Amino acid sequence: MTNKANAQTNELPECVVTTHCVREDFKVTSLENSFKKAIRIVSETPRTVIVEQTDFYIHAEAKTKWRRYTDDLLIKAIPEKGIIQVRSESRVGIGDNGVNKKRVDEFSYRLMTEPDIS
Repeated sequence: MTNKANAQTNELPECVVTTHCVREDFKVTSLENSFKKAIRIVSETPRTVIVEQTDFYIHAEAKTKWRRYTDDLLIKAIPEKGIIQVRSESRVGIGDNGVNKKRVDEFSYRLMTEPDIS
C-alpha cells in the first residue's frame, strides 16, 4: 500500500487493477453512527484484523478463505460528502475470483441493514 488516501480529495485511492480491487461509496444519513457500525462489522468479520484505526479511517487485513492470501480493506468516512468509502484489494496476483467484490457487497449489506449502535 503506498497511499492511505488521495491527498487532493482526501478519498481512498482509485483501483488501478480492477480485476483484484473494488472501491465503492455509500451515502449514509449519520456518518458517525455508520462509521461506528463499520468498525463493528469489520471487527466481527472472520479472518479480518484491524491494523490501524482513527476517527475517520480503518485499515484492516483480511485473509482469504482459500490459500490465506492477505487483502487490504480500507474504510474512510468522508464528512464533506456524507459518505463511507470502502476499498478492498488483493496484495498479490491480477485476479481474485471475485473475493474483493463479495467482501465489499457483504460489508455494504450489513452497513445498510443492521441497526445503528446506540
